[in-house]
Amino acid sequence: MKHILLAVALLFSAHLARSAPIGAVVQTWSYDRQTNFVTLTIINTSQKDITAFNMAIKETYADGSVSQHEVLEELVGKILAAQQLKGTAQEAGFRRHYGDGVFHAGGTLDEKVAVLTGLTDFQAVIDVVTYTDGTADSKNNDAFGRIVEERKATIASKKVAIDFIKSALADTNDPDPSATAAKNIKDRAMVWRASHTKMDLDPVVLESIANEIKRASSGISPDKRDALNRLVNKEESNISMLSVHAAVVENKGGPQ
Repeated sequence: MKHILLAVALLFSAHLARSAPIGAVVQTWSYDRQTNFVTLTIINTSQKDITAFNMAIKETYADGSVSQHEVLEELVGKILAAQQLKGTAQEAGFRRHYGDGVFHAGGTLDEKVAVLTGLTDFQAVIDVVTYTDGTADSKNNDAFGRIVEERKATIASKKVAIDFIKSALADTNDPDPSATAAKNIKDRAMVWRASHTKMDLDPVVLESIANEIKRASSGISPDKRDALNRLVNKEESNISMLSVHAAVVENKGGPQ
């Protein structure tokens, strides 16, 4: 009898471990029938600042159909942007909308999810949370893997772009290294889109850097090469900050 009770207790404990909330939970949700958006209020219940979270969502409709999908909120880009805009004219406007980009311990955040007409029930469970200290709580290995993969792809893309910029700068006979670097970066993104088999690069990141090069080179500057060097320095700084978040490891002892 004692063995049976112990087995039941262990099964019950395992179930609680799987179902217990992790570092953030959906506190409330509301459905706007006019816009077909569900607004979720999420609270950071951990003692650490959050950099990303993944939600498993189940929607039920009046016709009996059920839709299940996931939504990832990645905050690292906003965190980097807030740091880069410090001391600039754009800082105040950015902070009004996004603060410092971090989902702080004890704080709340509203998340909007588009749904179809006729929603009758909505369920959302947060199953992955990553933190500013480079750790994570996860009950969804695939989603956790995607977060890490996408962050590593962003870093790899920035490194590719930096290599193209440095190569263009190294050619002292090139009259327009900005145009050369931008073209090579965009070409690399195009090749990746046509032939990729895994998420080892992010073409959106590549194209964004190429467009930034074009904007920088279109301004009035006595030295376009200096503008390229400043961009290299900025992206190398971004890589340094991103590396901490890309090396995120799962807390093995359960939610922190």
